[in-house]
Formats: sequence, structure tokens, C-alpha cells
Amino acid sequence: MKKVILSTVIALMTIINVYSQDTKNETTDVTFGVRGNCGMCKTTIEKAVNNLDGIEKVVWDADKKKIDISYNEKKTNILEIHTAITKSGYDTDISKADEKAYKNLPNCCQYDRNMKMNLKTKKDDHSGHNHKH
Repeated sequence: MKKVILSTVIALMTIINVYSQDTKNETTDVTFGVRGNCGMCKTTIEKAVNNLDGIEKVVWDADKKKIDISYNEKKTNILEIHTAITKSGYDTDISKADEKAYKNLPNCCQYDRNMKMNLKTKKDDHSGHNHKH
């Protein structure tokens, strides 16, 4: 149990460092994986995040199993965002869903707990060419 907690703390610290606050407008943009299946999942996931103070934008992509969020770090934080999603029944890439909430999801929303998240599409893949700066 201590290893799980330590791993979660390290992951959260890494995420917070990677997505550091823009000091000009206090808005932070994050993208991370969230499992789900359908439009009902999208509604539930986005509502869970939008219920937090300081959320400026939230869009969950069902095909890529990822969420894009803009938020004010003075009003909420990445841990609160992950917690809101997991309490609504959905796994994120660093946290498992609340088991009771997952089991209470409609059948169409009970996703494969091992599905990959934060997927890239061929459109996102730039491995076949080099960008010139």
C-alpha cells in the first residue's frame, strides 16, 4: 500500500511540474488519459470536472480516451480533477475509478478496465517526417 501511495504522489508531482502554471494568466492546460466508451461517458466525465471551481474548458475524446482541461490553479488542482473523475466511475491514467461508482454506470459505460488511454491517431503521428524550426 505504501508503494502505491508513493507512486501516486510521485506521478502527481511529475504532472504538476510538467504542466506548470502560466504566470501571466494563471491558466493551466493538461491532457491525460481517461477510460470510457460513449456519449453518456463523455457527459458524465465532463460534468464531473465542470462541477469543480476554476474549470475553464474540458473536452473528453471518446476515440482517443483522453481529456483536455484548462483550469485556474488558484481554484483547483490536478489531484482534485483526477479525484472528481474517479469518483464519477472512470479510470484516469494515474488513478482507478471508485469501484461502487464504476459498477453503478450504465452497461454501455462499463468500459474495459484494461483499455489503452491517451491514444494517438495517424493524424497525430509525425514520425514519418521532420519539422524544421
